[in-house]
This record gives sequence, structure tokens and C-alpha cells, in this order.
Amino acid sequence: MGTSYSKITELTKRGTRIVVIAMDGSSHSDYAFEWYNEHFRRPEDEVVLVHCSDRIQALHAAMGTADIESICNILLEEEETEEKLKTQFEKKLKFHGIKGSVKTSDGNPGEVIINVAKEVHASNIIVGSRGLGMLRRTFLGSVSDYVVHHSEVPVTVCRHK
Repeated sequence: MGTSYSKITELTKRGTRIVVIAMDGSSHSDYAFEWYNEHFRRPEDEVVLVHCSDRIQALHAAMGTADIESICNILLEEEETEEKLKTQFEKKLKFHGIKGSVKTSDGNPGEVIINVAKEVHASNIIVGSRGLGMLRRTFLGSVSDYVVHHSEVPVTVCRHK
């Protein structure tokens, strides 16, 4: 196992929990953050907000144009959007007085969340849910479903009202 039980126990004994919250800028992830803040938060927590960029998806969409300048512009826009989101997430932590940081990456969101949780020795992961029906979830997949099935630590899935 990547995250050792003794490491989690050590952090818990010290009163520190490291909580990973998946953020994508949607109302669903905002709800998960607010749920954490209202129902789960402890003053000694350290929070790691994880954002996974859609740069790869944007690149695939742009490939059909075969115009190098267009591809570069799309990737630049993605980088600017990611930087704006990162700044917004950092402000959110500061506004609520939460100790923490923001980690950004590109790749499969579920895998990124799991890898970051292992890297920071998270004791919990909190994710939002878009509430996809079973058929759509089967064909499209679900980040929250992936995280629940691959996490070595407890996962809370916050279903948006």
C-alpha cells in the first residue's frame, strides 16, 4: 500500500488531518468544499485542493484543425484558465481561513486525485458528484466512482442538491 497506516495514525495522533478535496470549478465541487467547511472541518486540518486540467481533451479537440497556431492558442487559453482557477481556489482557502494548498495537474482526474492523496498522505478525500444516471456513468465513467474504488483512505462523495 502506498499510504502507510502508521503515517495516517501518526497524523491523527497529532490532531492533523490532511484532507484532499477535488475541485474543477463546477457547482458540484464548490458544494463539496462548502460541505467540508460546514460539516467536516477541524481547525488543525490541512487541505489540499486538487484541480485536474482538461488540456489533453482540448488538445484532442484542436487536432482536427491541423492549424498549429490554433492549437497553440487553445493550449494557451487552457493554461490561463487553469491559472485563474488556481488563484480562485487559493483565495477560497484564505477567505475561509483554511490552512492548505492547491495542486494542479493534467491527466485522468480520478488518477490524479488518487496520486495526490498518496503523495500528501491524505487521511480523507472529498469529491463532488454530478449525479449521473447509471447508464451515463457506465459509458462515460465517473471521477467520484473511480476515486471510491481506488482510494486507500476514506472518501466522501457530496451529492449536489
